[in-house]
Order: sequence, then structure tokens, then C-alpha cells
Amino acid sequence: MIDIDVLGQLIPNPVTMLVQLCSTLILFLLMKKFLWASVQNFLKVRSDKMQSDLAASEQAKQEALSDRQKAQVQLSEASKKSEEIVSAAVRQAKQEKDAILAQADKEAANTKKKAHEQIEAERLAMYDDMKKEMVEVALAAAGKLIGESSGADYDRDAISAFIEESSDHGE
Repeated sequence: MIDIDVLGQLIPNPVTMLVQLCSTLILFLLMKKFLWASVQNFLKVRSDKMQSDLAASEQAKQEALSDRQKAQVQLSEASKKSEEIVSAAVRQAKQEKDAILAQADKEAANTKKKAHEQIEAERLAMYDDMKKEMVEVALAAAGKLIGESSGADYDRDAISAFIEESSDHGE
């Protein structure tokens, strides 16, 4: 069977332990003398870089906020301007509508006036035709009653004058 010294394995040898402690102390002193300044310098440079990166990111954040505020101002100005343009277009459309309606009303009034004038002219023409017919009927009746046609022109003038006189009183 194998004989293993468990207690000797668990407790280190004091000489070995003293040598290891001395070598660790020598390594620590060498590191402090030769490497400590460069490690400190490296850490300082790294810390400065991180600080500058943080400052740059903070500045970029502030610029972004400033740009965002400017964009919001521009957006609100653009919104106001678009509202002004729309309201101006609405006003202009309303003015054009009013102008078109006024023109249409004017044309309708002119058409109505012309229609009334035409109706009045036709009424007067019909009235004149009716007077002439009445004169012709009266002459024909008088001619049949009297039997003479020699004074037809004289009779026609007399009847026309009579109808004119009676129509002036009748209107």
C-alpha cells in the first residue's frame, strides 16, 4: 500500500514558505521601482481619456437637446406658416366665390332685364298689331254698314286717332 503523509502535505515547509515570501517581496519592490510609474501614467491617461469622452458625450447631448429645441421651434413656425397659408387660401377662395356669385347675380339681373325689355317690346308690338286689327275690323264693319269705300283712308285715320286717344286714357 502507498504510504502518504497527509499532515506533511497540508502544512508547508517553513523554509520554502520563507523563500517564497522573500521572492514575492523582491518582485513587488522591482515592480514598484520599474513599472509603477508607467502603470500610474497609463491609468492617468486612461482616466483622462474617459473624462474627455464623458465631457464630449455631455457636450454632444447638450447640442442634441439644443438642436431638438431649434427643430421644435422651426416645426412650430412651419406649422403656423402653413396655417396662415391655408387661411389665406380659404380667404382668397371665399373672395373668388363672392366675386363669382356677384358676377352671376349681375348676369342674371341683366338677363332678367333683357327678358323684361323683350317682353315689353313684344307686348307693345302686339298692342300695335291689335290696334291695327281693330282699325281694320272697324273699317270693314263701317264699310259694310255704309257701303262706301271712297273715304277709307280718312276713316282709317279717324279710327286710329280714336283708338290712340282711348288707349292713352285706358293706360
